[in-house]
This record gives sequence, C-alpha cells and structure tokens, in this order.
Amino acid sequence: MPTGSATAWFLLATLALTAAATALLCAAMMTDRWEQLSWSRARLNQSLAPVAAEWLLGGRVARLVLGVTRRLAPGSASAFSRQEDAVFLVPTHGGIWTLCTSLTEEQQQLLSEVGFTRPDCVHYLSPEAARPEESRPDWQHRMQNLSISCALVCLIVLGSAALVGAFGVLRHQISAVLITGVMYLLAATFAMFTLTIMHFKRAQGRAARVDSLCVGQGADEASLLTDGVSPSGAALERRQLRLDAAVLRARLFAPGWSVDLGWGGVALCAVAAVLWLLLSKIMRYRSPLASLLPA
Repeated sequence: MPTGSATAWFLLATLALTAAATALLCAAMMTDRWEQLSWSRARLNQSLAPVAAEWLLGGRVARLVLGVTRRLAPGSASAFSRQEDAVFLVPTHGGIWTLCTSLTEEQQQLLSEVGFTRPDCVHYLSPEAARPEESRPDWQHRMQNLSISCALVCLIVLGSAALVGAFGVLRHQISAVLITGVMYLLAATFAMFTLTIMHFKRAQGRAARVDSLCVGQGADEASLLTDGVSPSGAALERRQLRLDAAVLRARLFAPGWSVDLGWGGVALCAVAAVLWLLLSKIMRYRSPLASLLPA
C-alpha cells in the first residue's frame, strides 16, 4: 500500500474512533440511566414492625401510613389532632444530573388517587434540591457534586479537543494535533473519575446510617422526591418521621446502561488519544490531507 494511502486511512480511522468516543462519553454523561433503584419487599417488611406497608402496582411501590400529631389553633376544643400522612417508596432511575421515577404516566395517575403528587424528575442542581433539609447524608451531597464537576470538565475538554483537533488537521499544525491527543487522555481521566465517584457514592451510602427517612419542607412547599422516598403531605417534620435506618437498607441498586456507555467511551477515548499522538508523528513527514485531495 502506498505511503499516502496508508496515511489517509490512518487519519480516517483516527477521526472515526474519535467521533465514536466523543459520542459515547457525551451520551453517558447526558443520560439518566446510571443506576436503577428498587425496594426489597422482604427486607422492608422485616424492618417495619410498627408501621404497616401497603404494596401497590404489583409490588413495585410501597405506601407507609404514618400517624402525625398536629397542634391546633388556640381556642379549639382539643389542643392536638391526630392525622395520617403517607410515605411512598417508589422505584427510580438516576444519573449525574437528575433522579426520576421509573413509573409510567398511567401508573403515576393511579398513585395520585392515593396521595402521590411528586414531580416526575428532580434536578440535582436546582435550588430546591440543594436545601439543607434534604434527607440525603452530606457524604452523598459531596460525592454527587464532585461527579457533576468531573462530568462538566469532561464535556468541556471534549468540545475543546474537537476544535483544536480540527484546526490542527486542517492547518497542518503538529503541536495542535499533539495537544488534541493529550486532551483526549485528560477527558478519559475525568470520565473515569466520574464513573468511580458514582460507584463509591452508592457503596458508601449503603453503609451509612441515616436517621431520617424523609422530611417535609413546610406547609406551603412541596416535598422533594429523594432516592425513591416521597411523603404524600408537606407537613411532615423531621422529629415526626423517624424510621429505622434499615428501611433505607432495603433499597436495591443496579447499574444502568449509561455506565456501560461511559466505560466504553473511556476505552475508546484512550485509544483515540494514542492515535492522535501517533498522527502528530506522521505529520512531521507528510500532510494526511494531501493523500485525500486529488492530484
């Protein structure tokens, strides 16, 4: 095979592999199928001795009925009233940016008839999700924020590398092509950090003790859906809802297909980085575009 043809094929292979690596990493970062959360019926029934669990939708959703004592206004016949609120344990799927319920619109409509009125998805960067009253422990807050930061850096590096690489190939700038290879190695590194952090966020969360299963946000504000737990009413207070931490240990986590996309993108990104570094060596002797242009 002539040297020019080999150089042209090497350039095309580098561009194709780079495009595939970029597409996989971007798809992994932007999708919300990193983890699937469900509830173990056996574990939950063992840990809920004082609270009755009602299973709905064929055992996919648990509804816990809790008695709440509220103080009445002065002048009432009784100083307190006993009311019932419910907590729903729903299956969810989440990613780096969002947490969503794994329920269809029809299933959510059925649950709304028994008091379930939570939003379909919660964005981790929204002001409401960053409130200190949220039920997730501080460790998961820090790990979630760190994974978001690493994902943002990865996406920025990928976009910058694409621009620098195009400039280097079109203008025959060897230094720009060399920098492109280094940037793709950097993108693979930050993507690997994101994948590792997302894994250890859940591994640590299983062992951590959580005192409060879920909390309300006040009488006039909607309570957020957090890790599959959602109160039906907004007047539940932290001291009124103290369930055993074994309830949270009844959660079952499974990795989603976004994780596979992420690891595949990391591998392709590392290979693409090596190809860009080799391309910079080839360009010292010959322009790869010259082999693609007609004589």
